[in-house]
Amino acid sequence: MRYTLPLGSRPFGPLCIMPQMEVVELEPRPTNRDNRLYGASELSGLGRTGHQSQRRPQHNQDPDHDAESTVAVFPDELDRILEKLVIVVPCKDEPVDVIRGVIAGIPSRCAVILVSNCSHQHGENGWEAQERMLAGFCAWGREGCFVHQQYPGAAMAFKEAGVPEILDTASGRIRNGKGEGMYLGIAMAKSYFPHHQYIGFIDADNRIPGSVVEYCKAYAGGFALAQRSAAKSGTEREDVMVRISWASKPKYSASTGRIEFVQQGRSSRIINSFLNRLFAKAGQQDEFITTGNAGEHAMTMEMALKMRMANGYAIEPFQYIEPLLRNKIPSANLPNASQTTRIVQIKTANPHLHRETGDEHIIKMWAAGLGALYHHLLGVDSVSGLGTTTLATLRKDMHRFALQNGAIQGQEELPRPNIYPSLDNADLDSFRDLLGEPCSGHVYEGLGFYGLVDQAWASSGTNSPASQSTLEHDSWGEDDQRSSASSEEEPEVLSDSSKQGE
Repeated sequence: MRYTLPLGSRPFGPLCIMPQMEVVELEPRPTNRDNRLYGASELSGLGRTGHQSQRRPQHNQDPDHDAESTVAVFPDELDRILEKLVIVVPCKDEPVDVIRGVIAGIPSRCAVILVSNCSHQHGENGWEAQERMLAGFCAWGREGCFVHQQYPGAAMAFKEAGVPEILDTASGRIRNGKGEGMYLGIAMAKSYFPHHQYIGFIDADNRIPGSVVEYCKAYAGGFALAQRSAAKSGTEREDVMVRISWASKPKYSASTGRIEFVQQGRSSRIINSFLNRLFAKAGQQDEFITTGNAGEHAMTMEMALKMRMANGYAIEPFQYIEPLLRNKIPSANLPNASQTTRIVQIKTANPHLHRETGDEHIIKMWAAGLGALYHHLLGVDSVSGLGTTTLATLRKDMHRFALQNGAIQGQEELPRPNIYPSLDNADLDSFRDLLGEPCSGHVYEGLGFYGLVDQAWASSGTNSPASQSTLEHDSWGEDDQRSSASSEEEPEVLSDSSKQGE
């Protein structure tokens, strides 16, 4: 892939945010061997250029995207990273055909974990059908895993691992919500794909499989460029997160009868606007942050394990300030973060298309995202270079905006998200032992392993976990799931109409 060179990264203590890069070419052709490393000399620090060439662009060459202003990552380099990438797809009640399109777009080199919170078991779009669909892909050699968010064994495994916070107190199951599904996906990835160094997330309601291919390659390209920069500068390892901004979100306009290619979703533009105020340069405001609600994002596995996670729709905006909180609140018993966290923003060439959602749902999304910022900004008030406005003023403006736009009433505060502890303090050996050894093709009620995952396990060098007989895999039907779904805590769950990246 070929990208525009990022210019002007902004450091905030341990956090370094890169401006948006754009995908210029999906499959560039290397002209010579040196071209494979082209741009590395200008990427010292990845986001700061040493010089800009004054050569004129060639005839018919775009002066904004010429060879001197772009950097390429070629297929062999991408493939090496894709081999070490686990993609987690959180889903709920999306049609199986739509989820199938998402899985079809994930490069076969990647392992896949389908985390379902589907509200029904049987039928053409029940979770059994989701599981069979994934098994069909893995029959061709792909590594894969299916787990239902309400699977009793997963809840027991988290309790055994010392993470009871993720459990609903009424049902004893994992709480509903996207953030909780991602948290489960990280634990499964670390437990059953121990050699994989990266983990990415892709929403299940995407109706353009070709865009999924691009997301995965964009993740790999972002990691590759970060590796080049570290090798060039001799810096220590960094925590790296790659966040995707879509080229556009096609929407049908009833007033014009046409498809309109809007640049930002209704929730994204709100979250981005407040993040841009938070991370603004002194004396100016710009569109520096474009990925505040990035449902499509990936990170190094080490970073995924050390980050705390917010619940539901708050999870993606919270990721922007969690690295600052981890460094600035020693009394919170948070993991020590000695490494820099780098956020890489990439705008894709493909649009993103999903089913339109109602205004009430959009309000719930941005209110949750703003709530994650509102309740935690005061913990980062000592970070150098943070914002052109005081954090107190920014919080006051968030509250006023939410009140004026119907998210809260009267003296209510913005919703406070649940924050789950980092998994690097969890006993994931016990988590894996309780769930049991993967056996390709062996499916329990809500848990299944397919393809080559058992081979990956066997080569990991870890001891075989306890016998599967240590856990009773009770059959749990729709009545049991409805009981769990009726819990008063976190009633909303992922659905086809609940797009996380609006």
